[in-house]
Amino acid sequence: MVRKIVTFTLFLLNLVASAQSQKLYLFVTADSLKQGVRNQEGAVVIPADHPVIGYWSADELIADSIIDFYGMPHGEQPDFDSLRPAYTANTTFDRSGKVLYHPFFFDNGADYIQEGTRRYVDRKTGKMGLVHPYGKVLIPALYDFISPLHDGYLMAYNGVQRQTEAGGEHWRIVPDPKKKYEAFVLNKEGKKVKGRMKGSQDATLQWASDSLYYPDFYRAVDVKEEKLLARVQQDPDVQRLFAGAATDAPYYILERPTAAFPYYIIGHSQQYSFSYVAVDEHGARYHFDYYKPMMPLKAYLKSIQ
Repeated sequence: MVRKIVTFTLFLLNLVASAQSQKLYLFVTADSLKQGVRNQEGAVVIPADHPVIGYWSADELIADSIIDFYGMPHGEQPDFDSLRPAYTANTTFDRSGKVLYHPFFFDNGADYIQEGTRRYVDRKTGKMGLVHPYGKVLIPALYDFISPLHDGYLMAYNGVQRQTEAGGEHWRIVPDPKKKYEAFVLNKEGKKVKGRMKGSQDATLQWASDSLYYPDFYRAVDVKEEKLLARVQQDPDVQRLFAGAATDAPYYILERPTAAFPYYIIGHSQQYSFSYVAVDEHGARYHFDYYKPMMPLKAYLKSIQ
């Protein structure tokens, strides 16, 4: 466990340094069919193995901290099974060109980042798990299907298969008659949790997915954090940032400072944008998402006016 934490810390330090020092650009093959990434010297960072589908144009500067491409590396083909829920058709790279993971294919693209996590697929086993956007595995890929994280919890299933609805566009999971069906709740750390019929002092969260009560996963751990959340929630700039989200949604600390990344990351579970608030040790506030470089919150709000 210590080795994993150290490795992830070194990765974050390298990510910040790389983002600051190396400029990356999209390049497209002569036939306009495939795309890759090169650096400012012209050296290939990500080979042109990926179809020209995405957010960038040829020779456009890529400032993203992580890079999602449609398709698999080295010309490999996605392994699609019409009955298997865990399917990926995308690859997520860091800025050095290293493959971090294969995000779950959702809504015609890579799975969304929600509460600082996203679902991923282990292509060797065909199972799903949960990963930090920068590559740290939070829940190993041991499950046939998992729901998106919500309020710090998710539903995990084994013994299920994909059932495509009429028209072929939408699908759902149903029990696989050839396997043992299992369904249970996991928290963000991958621990099984049982809900309660009634709330209590240590189970104050009524989870929308099953209406049972669970511990508040994102609760402030001390008075310092309670005061921090109160200040952030009362900040007019933060209120502007989250103007499109549910106004009664409580604010949560999704990530706490580390040596590699000395910021609190604050958001709330009912948001569906990529925007979060980062707060440093001096209380300064920044706009943060897991793709773009961080910038002072006031400057960000001014830039989108």
